[in-house]
Amino acid sequence: MSEPARDPVERLEEILADLEVAPTRLRRDPAGVGWLPAEGQALVQSDPRCEAMLREFVEDEVALLGAIEGPSSGPPPNDPFFTARVVDALPRTWAPNRLSPRRRLVVLGLFHLVAVALAVVVLAMVPESTARWAEQAHSVLSWGSEWSSSLWLGASAIAGVALLAFLVARTHDSPTA
Repeated sequence: MSEPARDPVERLEEILADLEVAPTRLRRDPAGVGWLPAEGQALVQSDPRCEAMLREFVEDEVALLGAIEGPSSGPPPNDPFFTARVVDALPRTWAPNRLSPRRRLVVLGLFHLVAVALAVVVLAMVPESTARWAEQAHSVLSWGSEWSSSLWLGASAIAGVALLAFLVARTHDSPTA
């Protein structure tokens, strides 16, 4: 059986859809002599509609490349002050900041203390048989009697509060001139 006759425009459209042609090659050879297969060249020469389709294809591809690359086809210009302009365009206050630096430090320190306390609780609850590091951590946390362990935890908490107080005392609320 012979294949039914196909429309030459549809066949050329299929050929063009399968091609990957560099835009520079399209600019140099818009007629397709060097890059269009022989079947496509025969279709373009035999049918004026195919010739118009090829011309439209080349124009669209070159225009698409121009839209992607912009007006100049070279590399983008190097702008060393781009970041500075973007930062200057940002609002001065990014978020309403109602906390003084001292209170911000206290809140941050308290959250760190809570995180340390939770870590101690989690490590104390890990069974000794799960891993060697868990055994070592458990033995360190449960070292000595119950009273000395509480004393160790209390001393650590007092040292943390003292460090926080020292840092808060060194924070300045007013700018220095």
